[in-house]
Amino acid sequence: MAHAVIERFQALENAYAEIAGRNSRLQARFCAAAALESDLPVDTLIHRTQREKDGLDSGLSRWRTPGPPMRLVYAAALAASGRDAGLFLHAKEALKETRSRRGGRSLQDGGACAALVLVASGGSPSHSDMFYDILAAISAPWWRRQPQDEEACAAALAAAGETPDSAQDVISKARLMMDAAGVPGRFIDKAVHDVALCQPDPDTFARTWTALNVAARSRKGLVRHSGYDGLAKLAAQVEDGSQAADALIEASEAIKAMRPRVSGVAAGRLALRLAVSMCGARSPGGAARDLSAIYAMQAAVIAATTAGAVAVVAAT
Repeated sequence: MAHAVIERFQALENAYAEIAGRNSRLQARFCAAAALESDLPVDTLIHRTQREKDGLDSGLSRWRTPGPPMRLVYAAALAASGRDAGLFLHAKEALKETRSRRGGRSLQDGGACAALVLVASGGSPSHSDMFYDILAAISAPWWRRQPQDEEACAAALAAAGETPDSAQDVISKARLMMDAAGVPGRFIDKAVHDVALCQPDPDTFARTWTALNVAARSRKGLVRHSGYDGLAKLAAQVEDGSQAADALIEASEAIKAMRPRVSGVAAGRLALRLAVSMCGARSPGGAARDLSAIYAMQAAVIAATTAGAVAVVAAT
């Protein structure tokens, strides 16, 4: 018998597939991941998602981010977090205007992901200045920069009322904690922002990370898609590493059985989302704060669109 979380995910996926249109099963799955932590009934979530999708469509041209293939996923994240499209659009415009006024680096995806995290984490357009202050404070040197993760983290910390100094402290503590627990350095950079937002107890994190690593050595394929950075993110959100390993294996098998297939990074991110919920944990700020799934969705949509275009050209 499938875990209740997997059954909930499948029910959400099927419901979102009905409104996503043909050949949009991948969108439906990431909508389900975005809405997984909501306690609302499926019908209510679908209704609210459609409402927010209409709001995004009316406020954005076809060429503005998020683009049409991603808007349903954004709408699902907004609906699950109890926020609306109008606030998101206002926050996105505020980020654009603030950068125009004060300068600073350009944002990924036109600021769409940062705006989503900001509002889904409880923030507002008025946090735009603090967002850029925190982003400047936590940005790594360009040669090891993770721009999407930094922007998501800055948005979440700004919404939480942090300052540049306190944000730097949160990141530094997370980095030191991961190093002390034995997380390899090349994976610390990939996971530090997600881990920092969870602010786990150092002893609990070390114990959970160790248990997950022991499980990874004895269970082939545990880190095939999620990677060791994924294990670090999982360790930051749960307390029992053995239970988390079991959940990740079960979630991975459920993802593997899906048709059409989910592969690569997208499969790993979905499995991690399911495993966290199966352990009874909740991602801080909901699915929108952990944008790994949304970024994987974007990569998959781009790949599918490119493949489709190549097929059309080849057939002509």
